[in-house]
Amino acid sequence: MAIRAWAIVMAGLTLGACASQPPPTPITWTGGDPAHLAADEAACRQDSAGVDINNANGYSDPEYGPTSAMAAAINRDSPLTDQRAAVRSAAFAACMTNRGWKAE
Repeated sequence: MAIRAWAIVMAGLTLGACASQPPPTPITWTGGDPAHLAADEAACRQDSAGVDINNANGYSDPEYGPTSAMAAAINRDSPLTDQRAAVRSAAFAACMTNRGWKAE
């Protein structure tokens, strides 16, 4: 009986450790014209969706080249992780910053 209770407790702890993380808090953008926020976000999402660390042409892009190069270095050091979401997030933040917005 004690072993069964121990196994149940361990299974519960294991499942608790595997629980998904809560979604990140949304970023608040300040410093720009509020009337243009939605349009700037849409344009930056479209731009960042095209950033690809597997495409060498992305490194010469003056806006996202450094982001692509850093992601490629991380990808080389840890090839089994998928860095696409992180690259797109960084490119989106860079785009919004270039348009005059500041993340809060």
